[in-house]
Amino acid sequence: MLAEILHKIATFDAEEDHPYYPRPSIAGPERCIRQMTYWCMNIEKKSLPGRTYHIFNDGNFHEELVKDWIRKSSFDLHSEQMKVDCGTEFGINLKGSIDGVVTDILMQDYLLEVKGLNHFTFERFWKGTVPLDYLTQVCLYLRGLQKINPELSLGILLVKNKNTSAYLEFLIKYETDKDVATVISRTNSAGEVISMDEIHNDITMSAFKKFADVKQHCNDKVLPIRPYTLGEDWNCDYCSYNGICWDGYEKEFEQLKTDQMLPETITELVCQYKELGNRKKEITAQHDDIRKTITSAMKEANAQSGYAGNYILKRKLEKRKSIDKKLLSKQQIQIAEKETTFEKLYIANTKGGDDNE
Repeated sequence: MLAEILHKIATFDAEEDHPYYPRPSIAGPERCIRQMTYWCMNIEKKSLPGRTYHIFNDGNFHEELVKDWIRKSSFDLHSEQMKVDCGTEFGINLKGSIDGVVTDILMQDYLLEVKGLNHFTFERFWKGTVPLDYLTQVCLYLRGLQKINPELSLGILLVKNKNTSAYLEFLIKYETDKDVATVISRTNSAGEVISMDEIHNDITMSAFKKFADVKQHCNDKVLPIRPYTLGEDWNCDYCSYNGICWDGYEKEFEQLKTDQMLPETITELVCQYKELGNRKKEITAQHDDIRKTITSAMKEANAQSGYAGNYILKRKLEKRKSIDKKLLSKQQIQIAEKETTFEKLYIANTKGGDDNE
C-alpha cells in the first residue's frame, strides 16, 4: 500500500527538477559540465528511479541527526542555514546557505559542512581520496564568511556513512587572498588522525570559471566534451541525461578524426602505460604460479587449513552460478542478452607489432 508509492513520490521534488542556477552545492570539479549545460539549456531529461531520490534525500535526514549529536557536545553550533554571498567572478555570483558554524571551548570558530554518504562513496574518502566537490563548496562558503569575519579560515567537512554510522572529518584551511585550500588532516571515528597537508590551488576561481563556461556553452548552444568515458565511469549511471548524452555516440565516434598527430607531451605517458601493462601481465602470471605452488603444498600436506610463519592459510570451496546456454532456446537467449557499448584503448608500435591494450 505505502511501499509501492513512496519511491514514486520522491520523484516529484527532485533537486534537478528545479531551474538551473549557479550555486556552491554544484560548484565542484567532479560535477559533469556537460550535465550542467543540458540542465542550463532546459533539455528534457529522463527521471531517475524514485529509489535513487530516496537515497539522495536520506542525506538531509542524516545531516539533522548529526547536528543533534553536536548540540549535545561541548561545541556550540550556531549560524545554521545562514545565507552567504560567496562573491562574483567572470560575471557569476554565487550564494548559498551554510550548515552552520561550530565554536570549540577555546572560542575557535569552524565552518561546518555535513554530508550523509552511501557506503561506496564513504569508503573512497576513508581511504584517503579528497572529496573535491565538497572541498570546493566549503571553500566558497569560507570565502563568503571571511567578508564578515576575516579570522574564520577553518572548515570542518564531516561525512557520515549512512550504512554504518561511521564518521570521517576533513579539517580544511582556506586562504582567500591566495585562493588556496589546504586539507590539513582527516580524522575517522576510530580515533585515527592522519596528517595530509594536501594543497589545492585556484579552488574557488576554477568553480566560477566553470559556471561561466556553462553559461557560454548554453548561449552558444554547443555542448562541451564529455568528461567521462563510455562504459567506465559510474557517474553516468546516476545521471538523468545519460540517455540523451550518449544517444547516437557510435555514429559520432565513427566521424572522429583518424591518424591524428597527438601532443608530444603524452608520449612518455604512453611508454609508461605500455611498460606497466607488460609488468601487470608478468605479475599476474607469477601470482598465479605462486598460488598453484602454495595450493599444491597444502594438498600434499592433506590440509584444508594451516599455518606458515605468521600467516593462516585456508582452502575453501566456493560456488559460482552461471547460465548454461545449452538448456535455453535461441529466443530465450536473445531476450536475456544485454549489449553494452564501452570504449577501449589499443596501442601499437609504429615499428611493428599487434595492437594491444
